Amino acid sequence: MPFPMPADTNFSIVKRSLASDYAMPTLEAASDYYEIGYQISGDRMTITPDCSFALRANMVGTMPPYIYHRTLPLSDVPYISYLVKFRPEFVRPLTDALGQNVLDEIYSQLFNRFAPSIRSRILLYFQEMHELFESNSFFKDFRLQCMLCDLLLAVLNNRLPNDAADGMHQNTGGQMIHKTPLSPSIIDAIYYMEQHYQETPSLETVAQLSGYSASHFSRLFHAQLGKPYSEYLTRIRIRHAQDLLLNTKKSVTEIALETGYLHTGNLSEQFKQQTGMTPLQYRKANAYTPALP
Repeated sequence: MPFPMPADTNFSIVKRSLASDYAMPTLEAASDYYEIGYQISGDRMTITPDCSFALRANMVGTMPPYIYHRTLPLSDVPYISYLVKFRPEFVRPLTDALGQNVLDEIYSQLFNRFAPSIRSRILLYFQEMHELFESNSFFKDFRLQCMLCDLLLAVLNNRLPNDAADGMHQNTGGQMIHKTPLSPSIIDAIYYMEQHYQETPSLETVAQLSGYSASHFSRLFHAQLGKPYSEYLTRIRIRHAQDLLLNTKKSVTEIALETGYLHTGNLSEQFKQQTGMTPLQYRKANAYTPALP
């Protein structure tokens, strides 16, 4: 959540340990600083006007100023991360050398994945910056400036390409590009749907919460997301079912009830329509390994 930076500082880093169900209560945007963070554990969704994306363990999230967004949980895994905030002047050596557009290029991807051989190196930057930031080391600010510039280039040079998709892969993350930029009311509607999908909220309920008539909300939702409300809600439920299939030992019946389906057959039918596989075929195809002993 973008809390304001103190006026007398250009850099900060914290290690956050939050409950797995932590969710940003409102739509927020940073005003005059950039964010970059390393996800140690936890599964999060970020909703912005232009896209929604999943951020999972060993991934780096970036957020430039002035992009309104909200985040919410995708699993019950504890949410632990490093979060860096900095003002543009703190990385002036980098932009003076390579041009201001280098920051634009780095922040053109809001979530960043890395090959397994690179992840420990990326994490080490955050660990060492956090340790140095908390110390009374001589020339601390200069050393942090150098480390941050080096980290930003390491992210730019080593991240894997993100392909725009109409869904989110449960292991690697992914993004959904919105048909048109989302208005704040539609972002809040998606946020509500993500938190209450088990209850199968009706279009009328979400429309009322958004302050629109059902008919106007339906047209607005379809125009911005390129699909009707019911189809989008189904995709939310199926995505959560995928996550439970891959990361728990729960039966298909248990997963059906947890994702708002009264009958296993209804889940299986919609799951196959969305993925081309039954739930058990999906679990087997993705080399399911029980996460619990």
